[in-house]
Amino acid sequence: MKPVTDVFYFGSLSSDRGNHHCTIDLPEPVPVQEVLERLRIPPARVQLIMVNYRAVSSDQVIQPGDRVALFPKEYAIFADWKNLRTADSPAFSSEEAFPADGKKGCGQPAGG
Repeated sequence: MKPVTDVFYFGSLSSDRGNHHCTIDLPEPVPVQEVLERLRIPPARVQLIMVNYRAVSSDQVIQPGDRVALFPKEYAIFADWKNLRTADSPAFSSEEAFPADGKKGCGQPAGG
């Protein structure tokens, strides 16, 4: 049995997708950016990334079976996580967005 990689969304990231959680199949370790691309989340929207309950930088590699939590820019964070972002910048410097195609969550339309 393959380990399941759980992804949890908070704030506007969850309301945009109509859910707070999804699971993805990662056959091998991949960078956070690749996970966000699969989930169609623009990197500029993410302020804080936590992997297995620990704050990580945007260059973190996600292992199959990890627990990933994504917090949007508007989400309040604790002072001890400030070293992973600045007051005006998200965890990622890219302002590029992924194409809007009506898909949400783990690549599925909202409600299904």
